[in-house]
Amino acid sequence: MEKADILQHIKDAEERVRAATKDAEGKRKQLQAEGKRRSLEKVDAADAALRKAIDSRIAEAKSRIESRKKALLDEGARKADALTSSARQRAGKAREFVLAEFERAADA
Repeated sequence: MEKADILQHIKDAEERVRAATKDAEGKRKQLQAEGKRRSLEKVDAADAALRKAIDSRIAEAKSRIESRKKALLDEGARKADALTSSARQRAGKAREFVLAEFERAADA
C-alpha cells in the first residue's frame, strides 16, 4: 500500500469516527430528552394521584365534620327544646307563686 492510500484510509477512518461520534451524540441527546420527558410524565402522574388522594381525604374529612356538626346542632336543639319546655312549666308555677304572694301581701 502506498503512503497516499494509507493516509486516505486514515482520513476515511477519521471521518467514520466523526460521523459515528456525531450519531452517538445525537442519540445521547435524544435519549436524554426522552428520559426527561418520561420522568416529567411520571412526576405529573404521581402529582395527579397525590392531588386526587388529598382531595378524597379532604372530602371525607368535610363529610365527617358536617356529620358531627349536624349531630351537635341536633343535640343542641333537643336541649334547647327541653329548656324551653322546662321554662314554660316553671313560668306557670312562678306566676302562681307571684300571685299567691301578692294575695298574701294584700290580705295582710
